[in-house]
Amino acid sequence: MFSKALFKQSMKAHWVKWLAVTLSTCIMLAIVIIVLGNLGINDIRDSLKNIFVQADSESSLKEDAIDSYELYLTTTDSYNVLRNYSSMVGTITNMYDLEISKLDNPTQEQKEDVANSVIETLSPMLPTYGSFDKNAISSFLFKLLITHDANPSLTGLELIQKSYCNMVYDEAYEKSLNEDGLSDAEAIMQAKGAEEVAEKAINNFDTISNNTTDFVYDRENFTTDAREDVNLILSNSTYETLKGQLGDEEAKEQAVVIKVLSNTAITTYQFYINEFKQASPDKTVTEDQILEARTNSCKSISDQIPSKVGEALTELGNMDVYGLIIGSIFYRIAGLLLPMVFVIITANGLLAGQVDSGSMAYVLSTPTKRRAVTVTQMVYLVSALFAMFSLLTIVSVISIAIVGGNSFAINFSEILLFNLGAFLTTFAIAGYCFMCSAIFNRTKHSLGIGGGLTIFSLVCTILGLFGSSVVPSAMRISAMNFFNYLSIITLFDTVAILDGALNYLWKFGILLAFGIITFIVGILRFDKKDLPL
Repeated sequence: MFSKALFKQSMKAHWVKWLAVTLSTCIMLAIVIIVLGNLGINDIRDSLKNIFVQADSESSLKEDAIDSYELYLTTTDSYNVLRNYSSMVGTITNMYDLEISKLDNPTQEQKEDVANSVIETLSPMLPTYGSFDKNAISSFLFKLLITHDANPSLTGLELIQKSYCNMVYDEAYEKSLNEDGLSDAEAIMQAKGAEEVAEKAINNFDTISNNTTDFVYDRENFTTDAREDVNLILSNSTYETLKGQLGDEEAKEQAVVIKVLSNTAITTYQFYINEFKQASPDKTVTEDQILEARTNSCKSISDQIPSKVGEALTELGNMDVYGLIIGSIFYRIAGLLLPMVFVIITANGLLAGQVDSGSMAYVLSTPTKRRAVTVTQMVYLVSALFAMFSLLTIVSVISIAIVGGNSFAINFSEILLFNLGAFLTTFAIAGYCFMCSAIFNRTKHSLGIGGGLTIFSLVCTILGLFGSSVVPSAMRISAMNFFNYLSIITLFDTVAILDGALNYLWKFGILLAFGIITFIVGILRFDKKDLPL
């Protein structure tokens, strides 16, 4: 079943080709890995990606600034109305305290029931102001009574101020947690920021009203103060958050950046709002105009460029350049080219070439059987490929270690799978080239069918690359993906390997099975065919 002499003869006949192909492929791979590792292509890609990430982050910060600005103005509006209830605070809290005193160690639920009962009793006597209807006032007074229970020393305006700030905190916390999907810690931070804005707005309002004779509240008077206060609050919040992580100096630099972004966003927002007011006969703005002003004030780079261009650039920023060049271009195309040439020439020379030249008659005139010839030649071809890709694996691992080891974009396990996939692909190709060599007695037929199909697969892979998902959509020609279905090399799925998906396993299994079956068919066919001896 196996002839050592024939095996040695095959090695002697083909070792020069094997050595030339192996060294050439190893050198190409080493150069590709080392050059790419030193070019820092992913750094360039990451820089492009970071531009958009930073732009979107800045847009989000601008939205936060405008939200805080609107909260500031809303607070002054609400607080101006709520001050009208200051004279009733004592009466309301006294009624609440009286009812609570009748209970022995009341629970929180009982306190809330008492608060609702007091508000329901007083509801017919509560005046309304502007947009503050009975429901809005009842909700606020409920918060006021609960706040009074926790802070019994507060009276009058102090209790109104504290209650309103607590209400702002609760609303901001719930929104951040449920609508915005933030973590509990992030929601608390957002809520504290909103509460600080409300406190600052109330203090500013009281300062102006207490120091101005015959004071009449005008929202417009607060726009400049609101912008400056919000800028300062966001800046200080950033500093306090980052100083423990980045250090004092870097935290201050980031705080300045936030202050500038906030000021820019609010100033732009104010400009659009004023433009809309000037264009309106009654000097008011609609909800749609407010939304438009917000959108225009928070635009990022990705919002200002055409959507298709933005999508293309974003995709380019997310592209794995190393995976494209090493995985899809080298291992599936360039790295397979020379081994394919070796397989085509060697597989043809092992059987069909010897039959065509007449040397097979000499081999079979010895005690060597046909089965021993085919099995020996198969073992040689598979062994030569295994040795070739084993050496290629060693070179690839060493090259990656030279340029950075595990810090390289493609890790050791992925490069090992690439080499395994390349070996199995070449093994499958060797199988049908060997089968063609066993079936045909003429070299021209063996090369034409086996070699032709092999080159056809490679060309289809090259064309299919331009339609595959590894190519950015801006350069992709989707129709070209059709060629991937015509090539056996498609089963060598480097994208799945890089993505960590396991569907490459069954594809590897198909390559292995295809190679084994074609080798067996070739052996069986050679045993039974007539030879021109």
